[in-house]
Amino acid sequence: MRIQKLDVGLADISRWQIEDEQHLPRDGALTQKFLPQVQALEQILRRPSLDERLPNMLEPKSIDSDLLAPSVLGEARLGALQVFQDASEQSKGDARSALQAVATILEQEVALDHDIRTALAALFRG
Repeated sequence: MRIQKLDVGLADISRWQIEDEQHLPRDGALTQKFLPQVQALEQILRRPSLDERLPNMLEPKSIDSDLLAPSVLGEARLGALQVFQDASEQSKGDARSALQAVATILEQEVALDHDIRTALAALFRG
């Protein structure tokens, strides 16, 4: 096989022949290529940093597409709000104030969601 130069102009392209191109084999299956697998030592030596692990821990592996529907998302917010309100009533100290802060944020989200739905309904009515 001859090696071609990388600097090819338009004049050289017009002189290319079919043999110059790299093609897949026409008959027969391709042979299995060796693909190295990640070794255990590599996993130990190259541990992900906190910046890499934290987003992976916070993001779910799969997202239910039904959850993105506005009505389902609103119900999920209300359910989460109820859970945090119940948990804040049963806890004490710093945990109680943190859970109440989360419940307050979720209440604001529910109120904003209601305002957006009302505004959209008004826009659709004309």
